[in-house]
Amino acid sequence: MSHASEPDVPACLAELGLRPPVTLEDVKQTYLAKAMRAHPDRGGDPAAFVRLRSAYEEAIDYVTFKASKLEWLAARIEAYAEQQDVVAAAIERGGEAAMEETDWLRKSFGEDFGHVADKLVSLRVNGPQADDTFAVLVGFRAPSLKDLAVLDLSGGAITDEGLLQLKGLANLRHLDLRGTAVGKLGAEAVGWFEKLEFLGLPKGTVSMLGRLSLPRRVRLELG
Repeated sequence: MSHASEPDVPACLAELGLRPPVTLEDVKQTYLAKAMRAHPDRGGDPAAFVRLRSAYEEAIDYVTFKASKLEWLAARIEAYAEQQDVVAAAIERGGEAAMEETDWLRKSFGEDFGHVADKLVSLRVNGPQADDTFAVLVGFRAPSLKDLAVLDLSGGAITDEGLLQLKGLANLRHLDLRGTAVGKLGAEAVGWFEKLEFLGLPKGTVSMLGRLSLPRRVRLELG
């Protein structure tokens, strides 16, 4: 029975008698079974065998492409879930999070997966709730927070130990730790974040010499 008239079944799979979802092994095994019967050496029609072979090659390409997309999607879903853990923790602590939305994914995977490529770009948690526990959560999720550009923990209880957890946030541009319990380690943060443009630190954490040695791209504010 042919499935060629069904819009969700590619012609190459229909020729093989397969319907999505299929694996590479499904395609190979089905082709081998059909090829043994359809091969001209076994009395099969040469034209039909050519069509079968062509369908097999197209099906291999199709399934390989789909598999890579699904692997990519699975990785994005995992990263998105980790981002959402951080967002939920921030909101529970009275903070705010900003996502940068993407639209192109909806065209490939539909609305159900339309947000998995969205990027967490800003986190703001101020006051005592911005503590080392929250910093540990953020740091643990750092690989999934590669797009985080703004992190505002001002007025919080974060210490040098908590600050150490944030070293993996390589793309930070704005880090505000004013009014926290961060100490002398705060001055080293400039060296951790190569894209940093703004750094807010508690008063007394950076000497005059330290200020002069800051890269020009970094605007420092103490408070």
